[in-house]
Amino acid sequence: MMKNRLGALSLYTLIIVCLLFVSACSGNSSRTEEAPSKDNPSASESTGTSSPTALQDSGEGKQVVIRHTMHDHEFTPEKIAEFEQEHPNIKIETVPADYNKLMSMITAGDVPDIIRVDLSELPGYVAKGMALDLTDYFNSSSVLKPDDFLPYVNQFRFDRVKGIQGEGPIYGFPMDMSPDFSMIYNKKLFEAAQIPFPSSTEAMSWSELADLAKKLTKKNGDQVTQYGLAYYKGDIAANQDLLNLQLLQLGSSAYSSDFTSADYTKPEVKNLLQFWADTVKSTIGPNPLHPATEWVGQLFVENKVAMMMIGYRGAGFLKANPLTKDRLDDFGVAPAPVADKGTRISPTGFGTGAIIYSHSKHLKEAWEVYEWFLGGKPEEELVKASLALPGTRKLMELLPKETDFDKMNFAFIQNELKYNKGALPFNPYLTYQGVDSVFEKYFTPVYYNKDTVDGAAKKMTEELNVLIREGMQLRGNR
Repeated sequence: MMKNRLGALSLYTLIIVCLLFVSACSGNSSRTEEAPSKDNPSASESTGTSSPTALQDSGEGKQVVIRHTMHDHEFTPEKIAEFEQEHPNIKIETVPADYNKLMSMITAGDVPDIIRVDLSELPGYVAKGMALDLTDYFNSSSVLKPDDFLPYVNQFRFDRVKGIQGEGPIYGFPMDMSPDFSMIYNKKLFEAAQIPFPSSTEAMSWSELADLAKKLTKKNGDQVTQYGLAYYKGDIAANQDLLNLQLLQLGSSAYSSDFTSADYTKPEVKNLLQFWADTVKSTIGPNPLHPATEWVGQLFVENKVAMMMIGYRGAGFLKANPLTKDRLDDFGVAPAPVADKGTRISPTGFGTGAIIYSHSKHLKEAWEVYEWFLGGKPEEELVKASLALPGTRKLMELLPKETDFDKMNFAFIQNELKYNKGALPFNPYLTYQGVDSVFEKYFTPVYYNKDTVDGAAKKMTEELNVLIREGMQLRGNR
């Protein structure tokens, strides 16, 4: 499977290669939550709560070290140096840590002060008591003001009692948000196939998208020379991202409302699994039967992919890439597809942000770093480069609108955000990597006709329920 979690094949890392400098995916709810405010602070059962007014200085003249796991193109060395010059009492240390290394550090009790997270990881950190409740910090901030938050900031809330993302205390803040399943497409490939461009305002159904992608797929014998559709984080196949999206649009879930059990044998889940089994065999995009030879973003800029689900960050990617930056008129945008007979929802899949470790020894200084990077100059630069949707209305005003390409993307995202109702429902008792492994182990054989959808669904349900019970025991929930 091609799940890189924005790791070795990080979208932003590839953008930086293009630019040759360092620079920049809720619970099952269909409503947009009210943004937090000073008049309505979140009162809840949070873990790791510390009032900023109660924190003590580390001592006049004493320098403290704040460690973080953000990527170098997010907390750049230049910006770190600028921060340290303005805050001589704080030294910032970057800790390169992929998921496995970070888990080892956590096990050893060697936890960085600021941890890079995406929305799929947030519930797990909160459930483990590792994420600091930031409600009071935001209420006291002159930079990250709750009354200026955009609605999707609520996706960094988590209610530990209900197990619902999008409600309860707020534990993080975004550095990059996007309706991750909206698309960019190559007009030239559509014109060559004599196919009209898709609408920029009306969403296609998944069936319509699959049919369109078939018409845009080209083969030379068994070799695919042009894919109709790609997904920037993985295969066009059954995976937790795309399945969770479709189930969210259908008002359903593969999990119980409290996430304490899984059921992939539900009719609507099996219907979607069958859809993906059929779709893989049509080879409209990279999949386990026909894996991509390189990252699909590179294939897209080489005119080997007609449509790609990538979200708003696709604008910055195309503007930065040397193969596309001088031909931006060749590209258009289209909404996220909607499940057949479902409700149009264009959620955030992997909004990236950060949490503060609840047991940090330097909470005051960690907050100073956090606030400066996520609400100050570094975030402004990402927004101006079309590489991120920010968390505040003030920063949203900085989205570029100068060129026709910028204007197209700005108008598109304003409309698409109307349907950005929540995040994908990731189970807090499971790791993203663990669920990926279950899909790979039990559903990949279906593509090779070595198992059936019914058989795989039953095995996946059994395995996931074992993993959920283990996850609950690790968190003390029995």
